[in-house]
Amino acid sequence: MNVIGRRRLIVTTAAACISGIVRAAADALPLVELPGRVQAPDFDLPDLAGVTHRLSDYRGRAVLVSFWAVWCAPCRRELPALAVLRAKLRGTRTALLAVNLGDAPERIAAFLADHPAPGLPILLGGKAIAHDWHVQALPVAYAVDGDGILRLGALGERDWNSPDVTRQLRALDRTDPGRSGSI
Repeated sequence: MNVIGRRRLIVTTAAACISGIVRAAADALPLVELPGRVQAPDFDLPDLAGVTHRLSDYRGRAVLVSFWAVWCAPCRRELPALAVLRAKLRGTRTALLAVNLGDAPERIAAFLADHPAPGLPILLGGKAIAHDWHVQALPVAYAVDGDGILRLGALGERDWNSPDVTRQLRALDRTDPGRSGSI
């Protein structure tokens, strides 16, 4: 397996996102293809209901892992859109997980009362997972393929209802009949 360093992953994701901004101008930004074959760090995190989620339990499925916090203005806009994307991908094996970084469950619940994200699993994370996943800014998201490899990334706000993003996530899902075959 070709492993790239933490710094290179962050720099590559940021550079590709910046070049995507220039390319896309006012259009919705797609997710950026990540170089190499980097294994996604496993995690073992509870959701707001206390159910534990392990990334390794999602093997065989594409997973979008989105990192966010209550204080993050773009995250406030993204979380409801991620719930809509999850509903749009219903019937596929693609999973979406929203990992909160450091807010208390009570604060998250109050936030969700004003910014509903129905059906979206909200996981409770902190500094350790932010370190393991090299999260330096918010929002950030990574798409993991069924083999547990980091395939796509997004640094900064995205339009999660974009057809391009849906196509990219479906391409990672080997069982989706709408899969286009390429990212």
